[in-house]
Amino acid sequence: MIKRFEWFVALRYLLSGKRHRFTSFISVMAVVGVAIGVCALIVVIAVMAGFQKELRDRLLGVNSHLIVQRLGGPLLEYEELASKIESLRLPKKGISGLLARLKGEGEVRVEGVLPCVVLQGLLSSGEGQAGVMVRGVPGKTALKIFTSVKLKNGSFLSLEGDAPHIILGWRLAKTLGVKPGDRVKLILPDGRVTVLGLLPKIRTLTVVGIFETGLYEFDATLAFTPLKLAQGLAGTRGVTHLEVRLNDPFYAGEFATMLSKQLGFPYWVVDWRRMNASLFSALKLEKAAMFVILTLIVLVAAFNIVAALIMLVGEKRSDIAILKSMGASDRSILRIFILTGFLLGSSGMFLGVLGGLFLCFLIARYPIVKLPSDVYYVDHLPVLVQAFDVTLIAFAALVLALLATIYPARQAAKLPPAEVLRYG
Repeated sequence: MIKRFEWFVALRYLLSGKRHRFTSFISVMAVVGVAIGVCALIVVIAVMAGFQKELRDRLLGVNSHLIVQRLGGPLLEYEELASKIESLRLPKKGISGLLARLKGEGEVRVEGVLPCVVLQGLLSSGEGQAGVMVRGVPGKTALKIFTSVKLKNGSFLSLEGDAPHIILGWRLAKTLGVKPGDRVKLILPDGRVTVLGLLPKIRTLTVVGIFETGLYEFDATLAFTPLKLAQGLAGTRGVTHLEVRLNDPFYAGEFATMLSKQLGFPYWVVDWRRMNASLFSALKLEKAAMFVILTLIVLVAAFNIVAALIMLVGEKRSDIAILKSMGASDRSILRIFILTGFLLGSSGMFLGVLGGLFLCFLIARYPIVKLPSDVYYVDHLPVLVQAFDVTLIAFAALVLALLATIYPARQAAKLPPAEVLRYG
């Protein structure tokens, strides 16, 4: 335990105005260095977490939490299967599940099941051509599922029935040079081989809406048509897959495992994390790499703490000798200088946390940094401050500051009082 007099001496050494100016300057630089490193870490990690959340939300706005497919062919009895999936419930477990139950959200349930037929082909207009992935969906269910898809024109309700309607991504519409009310030709490979080659299937569709997701891949290549129309074009009465949306997407993995056991072979269930595993793994690795790189700033500042303590030990040699001659043990001297350096580091950490949180607030409140929306999927820096990230950064700074004090403190503890007092 640290004694009261050790606290008193450490604070006197830290706050004394009688120290050498250069020692005071090094101490200030150590505090400023730690503060800058912690501040930079908090801002960068918060921005990266914000980008990750924005990307996840936009992906889940177009893609559902689970996809159910049948190995070897389309889902024919998809309506019965959808009813069975909607009836399933999964109790939340663990600490997070306990907290959720206290809030009245103790189970994972299905919010909607969307039957979908996927077709790939070519869209053509008088202005241009573009490859397209067409998703045939029922309009009413799509209106409930795609809550975050921004419709610039039209409504998903226009996809009811089998009318020759199509809703395009805004980049795709720009490439084709079309607007709502215009007609486009959907060209699909029919699979029938003639003497002239592969005979395509061509259908003229009316553009009834334009949507925006904020993700280039979807805005430039995705289109929606009525489910019955897509089934007719595909020549099937079934669907390619079922898209399942849950009330809590973070339990999608557990729900997918339960659903796989319930359905059995030949059905296959995959959750959104597995579908985008490589993307989110890359983002997680990048975030970890940035944490390690920026921690080097705090490490450099820790060397300033070492230098400041070494100079302080040189200045206080006589004080150390007097304290030892009055009965202070080597451990007490060791703790005094460890405490002095730790206070330097913790001061920098505290200032850095305050500065980082303030900068995050400014970036989130005011769009200080503008981004080109045609390159990134947002027009400003997204910020997400997470308590775990801030705690980890503060803890890492304190550990580095504590490690930096060990060598100077041990040197102070080893000083022989008799020689110091005799030779000054």
